[in-house]
Amino acid sequence: MKIKVEIEDGKTKSNLLLEGEDLYTAKQRIEKFIEYAYETSESGATKSFTPEFIPQWIGEYNLEDLSQKEKLYILLEREHKGDWVRSQDIKEEYERIYGEEIKLSSVSTYLSRFHDQGAMARKGSRAQREYRLFEGIRI
Repeated sequence: MKIKVEIEDGKTKSNLLLEGEDLYTAKQRIEKFIEYAYETSESGATKSFTPEFIPQWIGEYNLEDLSQKEKLYILLEREHKGDWVRSQDIKEEYERIYGEEIKLSSVSTYLSRFHDQGAMARKGSRAQREYRLFEGIRI
């Protein structure tokens, strides 16, 4: 089961994605996320909410040395093995996890190139396109 909680306060938007947690852990993470939202709105501060909600695997990489394309591939490999994904969803997840913006057109281009290189399956029309990473293939 996947649970996505989104808090939007004017121009600031924060997301929490829960997947595979037990009930106790999920409750704790949601509670801390809500506390963060209230602290931020009451103080008027614009801080980013990341450390507790970034996947643990992120520490295995030196992000400064990786290109957008490499970061995107790692995200697919670590979070979406066997899953069908859409460009828009990957864009949002990329920005949440890496804390940097990426253009939707860039995500779409990278996914298309991964497909052309034989690393991904593709289905659907251009408007409804989905991709799935083949397991065991590294580009």
